Amino acid sequence: MKTMLIPVDFSENSLITCKYAIKIAGATTPTTLHLLHIYPDQLMIPDSSFPSGIDSDAFMNVQFIEELKQQSEIRMTGLLHETKAYLIENKINNITLSHSITGGDPEWEIRNLCDDLNPDIIVMGTHGVGKKGFLEGSMAESIMDHASIPVIAVPMTTKRCLIHNIMYASNASENDFAKINLLLNLFKETPINISVMHLVSENKKDQGVAFINDLKEAFAMEKKLDKVRFFVIDAEDKQDALETFVEHQHIDVIAFISHKSNIFKSLFSQKLNKKDFFKLDLPMLAMHE
Repeated sequence: MKTMLIPVDFSENSLITCKYAIKIAGATTPTTLHLLHIYPDQLMIPDSSFPSGIDSDAFMNVQFIEELKQQSEIRMTGLLHETKAYLIENKINNITLSHSITGGDPEWEIRNLCDDLNPDIIVMGTHGVGKKGFLEGSMAESIMDHASIPVIAVPMTTKRCLIHNIMYASNASENDFAKINLLLNLFKETPINISVMHLVSENKKDQGVAFINDLKEAFAMEKKLDKVRFFVIDAEDKQDALETFVEHQHIDVIAFISHKSNIFKSLFSQKLNKKDFFKLDLPMLAMHE
């Protein structure tokens, strides 16, 4: 049994995110998709005399929050109906749906539910770079940094649920072998190709080639080279190299180890971080270091 946590905000991207999670789940492994919606429950109380002003304003805010909760329940029912219809239409019967609706801070509530639900992966939509709202760029980045399980961020521009060509951004970490195997396990229900890309500068090319050759040999011993390919890219303009690689290899998903600080220190210059991956408008899979 596998469990996926899917935070939703009821935008049109929510159904796309659910379909993406269904694609990852495959058609055989019993899987639960748990949809989570978090509505704001902070009372906005202006300065006023105590206690009369606070009483009346608090009452109005409580009413508003209750309306938010009721609307959330209605919209969740609609999203569950659409997702069930998609499962029936595609004759998928290994997936069950569950859901929860709660008020609070989105990041804290997601982390708290992870403790209770113990999901295998988080699949969440994201609306852009630098924004701070629910399921927007900054929120997705923060979840990636703090979650102890893999997190997939699906941009709102994603129209097709393709998971075939996965790029793994290697930073010559001792964890690379384990993380690539984790990818193979996560997507074992889906035919995939993994392109391991290691960017190097001219003065570190030999070191990078040696590391990738060792990594390649390790996968050859496990007879997995039919699914994993290796590339060492020497480029001064690393952002351009990244975009070119993604285009030429027809990459559908970008996978990487998420670091809380000094992101990709060994792989990229400090100017290239998760925000640069967001700019590519591709689904991203972050794995905890």
